[in-house]
Amino acid sequence: METHKTKVCIVGSGPAAHTAAIYAARAELTPLLFEGWMANDIAPGGQLTTTTDVENFPGFPDGILGVDLVAKFRKQSERFGTKIFTETVNKVDFSSKPFKLFTNTRTVLADSVIVSTGAVAKRLSFPGSGEGAGGFWNRGISACAVCDGAAPIFRDKPLVVIGGGDSAMEEAKFLTKYGSKVYIIHRRDTFRASKIMQKRALSNPKIEVILNGSVVEAYGDENGKGVLGGLKVKNVVTGDVSDLKASGLFFAIGHEPATKFLDGQLELDEDGYVVTKPGTTKTSVDGVFAAGDVQDKKYRQAITAAGTGCMAALDAEHYLQEIGSQKVELGQVVRATPLTVYNGASTSTPFTVYNGASRSTPFTVYNGVSTSTPFTVDNGETTGRRETRCKWSPAEDVVLINAWLNTDKYIIVATDQRASSFWKRIAAYYSSSPAAASLPKRESSHCKQRWQKINDSVCKFVECYDHALRQRTSGQSEDDVVQVSYQFYFDDCKKRFTLEHAWRKLRHSQKWYSYISKCSKSSGSSKRAKLDEGGTFSSSSNTKSNVDEHAMARPIGVKSSKGEGEIVVTKTTNEENVVTTKITNEERESNSRSRLENLWALNEKDIAERNKLSRIELLRSLLGKTEKLSEKEETLKNKLIDEML
Repeated sequence: METHKTKVCIVGSGPAAHTAAIYAARAELTPLLFEGWMANDIAPGGQLTTTTDVENFPGFPDGILGVDLVAKFRKQSERFGTKIFTETVNKVDFSSKPFKLFTNTRTVLADSVIVSTGAVAKRLSFPGSGEGAGGFWNRGISACAVCDGAAPIFRDKPLVVIGGGDSAMEEAKFLTKYGSKVYIIHRRDTFRASKIMQKRALSNPKIEVILNGSVVEAYGDENGKGVLGGLKVKNVVTGDVSDLKASGLFFAIGHEPATKFLDGQLELDEDGYVVTKPGTTKTSVDGVFAAGDVQDKKYRQAITAAGTGCMAALDAEHYLQEIGSQKVELGQVVRATPLTVYNGASTSTPFTVYNGASRSTPFTVYNGVSTSTPFTVDNGETTGRRETRCKWSPAEDVVLINAWLNTDKYIIVATDQRASSFWKRIAAYYSSSPAAASLPKRESSHCKQRWQKINDSVCKFVECYDHALRQRTSGQSEDDVVQVSYQFYFDDCKKRFTLEHAWRKLRHSQKWYSYISKCSKSSGSSKRAKLDEGGTFSSSSNTKSNVDEHAMARPIGVKSSKGEGEIVVTKTTNEENVVTTKITNEERESNSRSRLENLWALNEKDIAERNKLSRIELLRSLLGKTEKLSEKEETLKNKLIDEML
């Protein structure tokens, strides 16, 4: 069993599967696609391979053969880097992550899965219903009236629909647009369809019902063209067999979704279709998505399947961004055969470590993960298997951010200004949070390292977002701006931004914005981006170090302002007093001038707001007058309206 690891694994081979593969591959998710081998007795490509001309798929004004359309799907998927396996997935395990999928020869570990295995139309078997010699499948017999009903061979000809449910009523009503007469043959004396659907169908003068009937044979036309010419219908009550001339027969007895291999691990409806959340392709298992006919029992069209395939790929991409999935090389073999090492070189026998006269027990390494118990290394120290690194989840990030936002550095107590003490308090807050009860335990060093990464990445993304806002054009939504910001971030950092949850948490925090403003000023770096001038963002190298050195920026107090010119006494190692001046008179005057300018700017803004309010009141009084306005008042009113607009 060869094992692969991927971000996205797609199961299916129709328009939904290949559309998802194209979108996922273009998003650099390096998907794996399993198209199956005669899965559900259908060749790779699904139901499109069982039809002839496809005339209602955009881009092909002259129509295209179903098998040719599927071949184009496949070629386009491979062009963008999708790895396709012609193997059938016969078992899955969605109980833990990464998800596991199994074929006869491979095992796949996937961060996300898109199920697009489709549904198979149910067909009746009787002489003349099959393919090949003597059969009229795709030559007058079909299982999709919407797909094939408009074909020339059915125009102005008598047509037959077999079935008794809502689908049969709907397809019969649809076929009245093209056929001269439409017969509904049902083997029972009553229909299963809803009353409203029966009423709509049976009230149509072109529709005629044959109850207690069963088709026992199909035969060709009199001209010998090899197409359907008529049916032999048996009355199941009396046993009489009658002849019915028809140029088209459509099965409408339901579809069977290909969901057996899921073994009940996804929520299904009463008909076996995968249940998805309205407006999305999300299933009952987070990270598993469904697209195409496997979740659509209403439309069942190639174009709608392709649309949901696109939705599934976008949903999967967003999900991977949320969980911060690490990049995995396409088709990476995780554990195909045991890898053994001796002195850094591959060997066929297990690796044994020597330490003088002592000798440890052999152990085997599978792609860097030891399967042995603790072993002795060269310096004589005994160590065990290295623990698996526990990645931070979005939920943990949110708890950490809350801990940072709600933990201040003490202004007076000098001992608590130390970074180590501050991060111990952060870790204590994190551990005591109810939201962290079910999350892994984190030490202060873990919190510090994670915060540094969050702060650095989000700072960069904020600059990219501000740049995207300045370039925003008419008609662009908030989501469009965010997507542009993602592209700016990727262009500058050469990696994807995976901390959107952290950005959304911090973007409205006044404390965080004050903090990064102070850090950027104190860093004194000239490397900071000037996006106003059209440059790309480049973070200061001092950003991370400033995390530990600066508390939240606070407005200067009265005592601090008075004491700016006072002298500060510090004690040296030789216990000599050295007097230094904290700030020069020129700097003090500059600060005072800056404050006055800020106050004046605020005052000007306040005056402008008051003038605006007074003009609004004046306009309201003019509009409220019942008598006719004078010429001056009319001119003033129009001027105020123009200003407001």
